Amino acid sequence: MVIPGVRNRLGAESSRFLPREWMTRVSARLLRPAGTATRPPIVVRNEAVIRASAERVWDLLTDVERWPSWWRACRWVRLESKGAAPSFRWKAHPVELRSTVVATDRPRSFAFVADARGVHAERAFTVRPTPDGQGAIVVSHETQVGPLPWLGRLYLAPRLRAVNQAMFDDLARAAAQPS
Repeated sequence: MVIPGVRNRLGAESSRFLPREWMTRVSARLLRPAGTATRPPIVVRNEAVIRASAERVWDLLTDVERWPSWWRACRWVRLESKGAAPSFRWKAHPVELRSTVVATDRPRSFAFVADARGVHAERAFTVRPTPDGQGAIVVSHETQVGPLPWLGRLYLAPRLRAVNQAMFDDLARAAAQPS
């Protein structure tokens, strides 16, 4: 019998040594239809009240080139294209991301997708005035998929929530300062 390819040969030989249940899972994964999601995403939602106008908060969120001036996790931003769908590279310690703005609705919402090796993230911000008109309610909804979020699920999900809350704290400080 001839088995072409190193991966095929390893699979055939390993079936003798691995439990049948493991081989069934590996086979199912290898034979699943293309494009089928195998790992559930990490979904994080944060909400904060910021004592500044919705317009001021929206301006800070959407002016990506100014992120490093107020967001301590953002090291640098390089704008790559302007126009209908601006794209930019940025460093959020320790990852460098390539992002594209996918939606803007002044002053209500701002969304972008971000990609790096091993991770794809979709992030949307919703901004609305508080009932008393003295501030803004900001909601962040982030979804991450890929091998890195899946591997670090237990560690990354709670940490991501805390990092997003720290970003809101930075945003509140920046919004309170005169523009």
